[in-house]
Amino acid sequence: MPSAPLTAAQVEQLADAVGRIAGVTARALHDEFPHLDLEQLVETFTRPVAAEGIARRYMAALESGATPGEAAGKASTALVHAWADARLAAKAAAQAARTA
Repeated sequence: MPSAPLTAAQVEQLADAVGRIAGVTARALHDEFPHLDLEQLVETFTRPVAAEGIARRYMAALESGATPGEAAGKASTALVHAWADARLAAKAAAQAARTA
């Protein structure tokens, strides 16, 4: 994160970027996998923990020299990976509980 606090305008820009990243990522997953519920994806990706992760990755990418578009892509990719990992872990836990 930046060493100086964000201005109100920067906070607003970051919130807008995070919202757009969450929405575009949800739409892209739904378009690719129509059986996934779009509203549920949006809800999941806009939860505080997800939004904080998006913001953290977006800001880190910007600070490392990425353009806003590149930073959004990196944050979106990380979001999809985290979401997929969580789904796989939940599935494995459910299977383990059934066999126990």
